[in-house]
Amino acid sequence: MYKVPGAGVGTAGGGVGALAATGADVGWWIAVGVLLLVLGAVAVFASYRRTQRMARHRAS
Repeated sequence: MYKVPGAGVGTAGGGVGALAATGADVGWWIAVGVLLLVLGAVAVFASYRRTQRMARHRAS
């Protein structure tokens, strides 16, 4: 009988582990990770600039 890849006990729940166990393209996961890192860096930079602007505005 054919067993679907990722249907074992370790991947019950259908989360990221199930996708990885089915042979999902690793490059896709790397691309998503890089995208999240870039978006996080942009958010931190924007927050820093906003804080600096507000500090300058309060000082004047």
